Amino acid sequence: FAFCKFREGGTTIRNLLEFHWSRDQKGYAVATIKAESFRYNMVRNLVGAAVCVGEKRFEPAWMLKTLEDKVRIPDSYVFPAKGLTLIKVDYPNESEYLTRYNNYLASTSAEEPES
Repeated sequence: FAFCKFREGGTTIRNLLEFHWSRDQKGYAVATIKAESFRYNMVRNLVGAAVCVGEKRFEPAWMLKTLEDKVRIPDSYVFPAKGLTLIKVDYPNESEYLTRYNNYLASTSAEEPES
């Protein structure tokens, strides 16, 4: 489950490799999120949920419980796109394509939530 809306014929399972926060030289909060692939609004949902925890609207355990319970967060917690910037896209070496694709197929065979 990837903090995103379930779509018929798709999977919400994504392998999140890194998610952490830091401050840049100007003091702005910077979220770094790396994954093998992303779903529509996944980053906005993750950032929005983390901001809710940072603002103490929820305990940190709420994010884990949301993930484990496969519950989509309400739209009111989705972070606005303004201010979010895609910095870089990395692609695997051609020799890794088949392995990556097979891993993706294996992950999509897992059971999905109904909604």
